[in-house]
Amino acid sequence: MQWVEIERALLRYNHYITRKRSCMGAGHALKSMRRYPESVALDGPSASGKSTVGCLLAATLCYRFVDTGLMYRALTWRALQESIDLNDHSSLGLTADELDFKMHLDGERHWRMIVDDEDVTEFLHLDTVNRNVSPVSAIPAVRDALISRQRAMALDGAIVMAGRDIGTVVLPDADLKIFVTASVGVRAKRRRLEFMRKRERLTYLEVLEAIKRRDRIDSTRKHSPLRAAQDAITIDTDQLGTDEVVKSIMSICDNFVERSH
Repeated sequence: MQWVEIERALLRYNHYITRKRSCMGAGHALKSMRRYPESVALDGPSASGKSTVGCLLAATLCYRFVDTGLMYRALTWRALQESIDLNDHSSLGLTADELDFKMHLDGERHWRMIVDDEDVTEFLHLDTVNRNVSPVSAIPAVRDALISRQRAMALDGAIVMAGRDIGTVVLPDADLKIFVTASVGVRAKRRRLEFMRKRERLTYLEVLEAIKRRDRIDSTRKHSPLRAAQDAITIDTDQLGTDEVVKSIMSICDNFVERSH
């Protein structure tokens, strides 16, 4: 075994011990002693609930959470701020490679996107970002740069990573792969409720068409298209709330524990 592999194994063990102590302190002593899947890939289309589910699942497992969609949004926002031509694929790829992305858990247990030491979370769902993130995300140079970053984030294990190509491209060897889906009508209703909470006035039909457009772009792009991995477990959330989805995934994790013994 190479020294780098030994160091990585030790780092993974230290992460496990730290999580075990943290969970025990939070009243999860039994759970923390069990060997759950070290990496969970959580994929799904727009407004399927994967980010909310991933955040809660990570908290339940005492894992780190990475919402890769926020990375693409952060890049799009930065490019717009710096007036980078969104048709200049080379410049966007270089920018993606140069930015420093971090997910930070704040005092209220909310995950924040930090780019070059700046919290940019509040800017990531602006209308200008919403309109441009899909074409930016489809650029091969951008995806290559960010996929490399995402894989590096997952090296230490103990992670739930949400996105559209995690189980198929980013982490094809993830211990557990979940594909969260819902009908386009249900997803449009959910997304419109989010907009209404932010006092953004969009009709149901406007939101529905936007989601259909995003689905079309995500599923037909040549580089890392949206699809469920062959070994992923699909969960239809049409009739399920967030807590129910997380409970279902935790049941799958329990089965994973039993199979590993």
